Amino acid sequence: MIEFGTITLYREKSVVHRFGPLAATEAEPAPELVITSNRVMIPIKTTVDNFNVVVRGQNVTGAMRMTSVVIDEFRRDENLLYDPGALDWESFWQRKISNYERDYNDDYWVSLHVNGALIYSSRDDDTPNPGFELERFAKGNEINEDIVLQAATKVLGNGDDLVVEHDSQTAFVFTPFSTYHRAAILERQGRRTGSYAVSVYHPAPTKPIRLSHFINFCADLNESLTLKSFMERVQDLIATDKIGQTNITPTQIQAARNRRRELQESIESFERANKVVYRPERPNFF
Repeated sequence: MIEFGTITLYREKSVVHRFGPLAATEAEPAPELVITSNRVMIPIKTTVDNFNVVVRGQNVTGAMRMTSVVIDEFRRDENLLYDPGALDWESFWQRKISNYERDYNDDYWVSLHVNGALIYSSRDDDTPNPGFELERFAKGNEINEDIVLQAATKVLGNGDDLVVEHDSQTAFVFTPFSTYHRAAILERQGRRTGSYAVSVYHPAPTKPIRLSHFINFCADLNESLTLKSFMERVQDLIATDKIGQTNITPTQIQAARNRRRELQESIESFERANKVVYRPERPNFF
């Protein structure tokens, strides 16, 4: 029997400075290291062990979609928790990438960690990733400035003159209940922030909505709002005759419109098939 606890997605940024003698005319030196990512903590309990599983991603949507894969596969075979590298995670991840992301986001990546160990990374280069060092020290627990300092020392060497800042903001909290799943969401569009909650109710105790399906649904919601913000920016650029100063092409704009239609169909299909409740109200996703 496998149980998933509350699943939390954080937007995180760690900045590491190295301070030495500073002349009066000198500006503050640039950071030695900046680590940004979206981090999903997935607590898993079996009849005999507890596991701290983490998914990291370049953006919120990708991290959520990979989380849905992880939940499905560990639920299907809990023995996989003891040998997670045995699964071809790459093939599952590739199926989650939309044509829009594939064409217009060159830095779309995710990674999977179990109890601090790196199990999978979609990056195909050998560039050291300081975020993976964070996971090695955190072992699936929350990251704080002490852990950032340990990881930075591992990457940069002597840590005596290192000063770190770590900022973590909760973006999504997924809680599975006996009669429904719930997501509390902090929405950030440009400089505006807001929050809402969405729940999906199980048709019957013996027919629960799969948690992975609900998380995928929430990923659709998040991606829809992101693309809505992008299209609003495009309209502003066109209105002020500044679109030519960007690298946004007519082809990308049309691809974004097509992707929004796909997401609208997926979201509305899920809402028709299930009892979905928004609090305080349903956001305008389109």
